Amino acid sequence: MKKREMKIARGYNPKTQARVGLFAAQLDNQLAKLKKAVANLTTEQLQWQLKPGMNTVGMLLAHLSVVEVWWIKIAPPEIPWEPKGKALLQKICGIEDDGLPLAADGIHPPYLKDFTIEKYLDILARGRRSIQAEMKKWHDKDLDKFYKLGKDQITRTWTLYHVLEHFAAHFGQILLLKHLMRDAGVLEKEK
Repeated sequence: MKKREMKIARGYNPKTQARVGLFAAQLDNQLAKLKKAVANLTTEQLQWQLKPGMNTVGMLLAHLSVVEVWWIKIAPPEIPWEPKGKALLQKICGIEDDGLPLAADGIHPPYLKDFTIEKYLDILARGRRSIQAEMKKWHDKDLDKFYKLGKDQITRTWTLYHVLEHFAAHFGQILLLKHLMRDAGVLEKEK
């Protein structure tokens, strides 16, 4: 019988950060699985589109990092997007944008052109280090307090949930794109 469990991530206090630490562990687990799934993709495969208007794996990898940083580092402390939030995102992720949402006839953005898997994994790592550092400042007792985002009131609990669901959804999209690449002969069939 295989044991399956999820413990809080290292570096979190189990007495004051059990919930935060569990989200951190879940995010880290998803990232480890994603890295394994994309590890051997070539630059051409990272830029491949089934047709214009469809996301590329590379765009989605950049998007995952951008969204994590935005929701954890920028939104809860209510940092205004222009100019501070945008500058912070660029400093952390090292990119100005992820290309999403893509126009109906859009192609892989030129500012992500020829990025290797190592470059995308670096973008993901930079973003993840940044949000982990921020999350380690959060305590469970504060998770259900609200912050303002536009006209909405949002809790850090919902924020952590949303970042996790967002990551999992786009991870699924990446796996679907790999399947479509195999069908199109762009990626070797798995043995």
